Amino acid sequence: MRKFLVLFLLVMVVAVPASAFSPRDSNLTSSLFAVAWYDGNELSVAVANTANTRTTVTISTPTVDSWGRPVFSSLRLDVPGRTIIEEKLYPAAPRRNEQLVVQVGEGYRSTEIPVQTTGIMTPQNYIVEANTQWTVRVDLDFLLQDQGRTRLIVDDYYQTGDGFNQDRIRIESVEGGLRQVRGNSNTIEYEKPSMVLRMKTPQVSYVTTMTFGIRKSDGTSWRDEYFQGPLLLVYGRNMRFAGPSEGRSSGRVRY
Repeated sequence: MRKFLVLFLLVMVVAVPASAFSPRDSNLTSSLFAVAWYDGNELSVAVANTANTRTTVTISTPTVDSWGRPVFSSLRLDVPGRTIIEEKLYPAAPRRNEQLVVQVGEGYRSTEIPVQTTGIMTPQNYIVEANTQWTVRVDLDFLLQDQGRTRLIVDDYYQTGDGFNQDRIRIESVEGGLRQVRGNSNTIEYEKPSMVLRMKTPQVSYVTTMTFGIRKSDGTSWRDEYFQGPLLLVYGRNMRFAGPSEGRSSGRVRY
């Protein structure tokens, strides 16, 4: 089978649901990569520099608050060679109908990177070592609002930025829902349904990105609903993850 099929109460909702993105959306240059995620309060931006020399990147936003000011101040971040640095920011609330946008640039080159939001899906982390196991837990409680039968089709394999590395996505467990209480045949209890997906990250020496997708179908409609998985940064043995830059000498410069 090309896909894993799980019948009835299963579906996945993740960040950036409006449109799918590619692992290459995190490529700033051939040696710079970035991912971002936001929990409604704290914004994290991770930048990976695979070159041997230090570089300076700019993190900024065109998103403004109700006063017309950027929701966070632009900053410059020094990233040593073969290093990943995670920067934590605390944006103000965007103006009504505005989406949070993050731009990362080097010199005169700048690009927008997807800002992922947490919610129904809880990934283990967004920065992952190569050749290790990674899991994501999915809250399926909202699916009880659906009518009739629902079918979830999980990608067999994740996608990577280099287009070569891949491994199977496995459904590790499906839990919760309605069940009869043991020892009391007249009692039914409900537990929030959830599932856990597990996959082995690709074997790389430097950096790549990976993501996957899930398709929801009722088994009869010609138009299925597609949900985008998270975008992860995977690093190998030739890279060093320095962690958040706060509290240490990182060359971080605000302006």
